[in-house]
Amino acid sequence: MSLKLSHPSPPFDPRAEAMLPAIGGFPPSDRDLFLAGYSELCRVDLTGEHALEICGGFGKLASALAANFPAAKITGLDLYAASGPEIDEALKIYPGLEFVSGDAFDLSRYPDNSLDLVWGQAALHHLAHDLDGISRQALRVLKPGGRFVFIFEPMGHNLVVAAIRAVRMARHELGDESNLYISQFERMRDCGFSTCEVQMFNLLGYPLKGLGDRLGFISTAIQKIDAYLFRTFPGLLRYGANCNLIFKK
Repeated sequence: MSLKLSHPSPPFDPRAEAMLPAIGGFPPSDRDLFLAGYSELCRVDLTGEHALEICGGFGKLASALAANFPAAKITGLDLYAASGPEIDEALKIYPGLEFVSGDAFDLSRYPDNSLDLVWGQAALHHLAHDLDGISRQALRVLKPGGRFVFIFEPMGHNLVVAAIRAVRMARHELGDESNLYISQFERMRDCGFSTCEVQMFNLLGYPLKGLGDRLGFISTAIQKIDAYLFRTFPGLLRYGANCNLIFKK
């Protein structure tokens, strides 16, 4: 069983670009992170397969993945099923798309070895109180070779980032936020996954996010510096502020 730290760089899957509107608004400094994460969702041809998004919120990302794989079965699950005019339109266009209400910790409606992909966006840190539980659920429903993917998760090894985040959370009274740690991913992997890749982003990018996101050319320069530092000094990878996670059964 292995755990790999990486920093993906362009080119990304061209289909990932079309999925960016699913984020709504996003900081320019996080563009490559989302492109790398969405590339992972598109890595395996899902045509005729079944993918499940947990904690899917308004359903935009599930709809975007359905646009890339119109012959796939794409299910968006949240405590409240996604609805609204945009969702109604997507359901008409993509017959394999559906939205259901349910608990991410209870996937009993799905048989063993029935899903090819389970994923979430900015979701795992909200489920951190029972990572073993969510891992066991995913391992049961995933087919052998299936993937468990999380996009845009916060990391806590960088003390500067952790301090900035703590101030932001206190200022905005955000009670349901927590940083994640590599030791937690190792425990998830050890539940039965064969591999785990942690794609790290935002070394200097996070402390300088306010400046970089106001001036696009600065954001681009910072991302290039981060990429250079990650490649040259691999030990810095664990200090990235955000990550994508790819577990494989």
